[in-house]
Amino acid sequence: MMKIKIRKKKQVTGAIVVLLDAERRTLILLRPKEAHWAPHKWGYPGGKIEDGEDPETAAIRETKEETQLTVWNLEALPSPHSSEVASYYSQDFEGEVEIDFEHEDWKWVSRDEIEQYPLAPGTLDMFEWVLKNG
Repeated sequence: MMKIKIRKKKQVTGAIVVLLDAERRTLILLRPKEAHWAPHKWGYPGGKIEDGEDPETAAIRETKEETQLTVWNLEALPSPHSSEVASYYSQDFEGEVEIDFEHEDWKWVSRDEIEQYPLAPGTLDMFEWVLKNG
């Protein structure tokens, strides 16, 4: 008898936003050394979805909390079926970047510059997808 394993789609528990500025640079944030996931790596604003919140609302809220930027017109990025994180991108935002206590630094980087930074998993792939398809 053959056994078939059926995998459940993981529940989405977090959301991130890939932002592009007018020069097609993306905003990356440096996670602290003490972070439980991707310590001291550069990644995108985002975080956990709160009870009763949809992923897009969480992405907007987390971006505001972490960067002080107000974002809108989010477009969903394709994500693997196993991903627990909803990913979005936008070129529509306003404000000046001011990071919160959850990060150590921030940079707007071009495609030519981004690989100079130690990146969280998936950061480069998402940036390249947005540059090609966004």
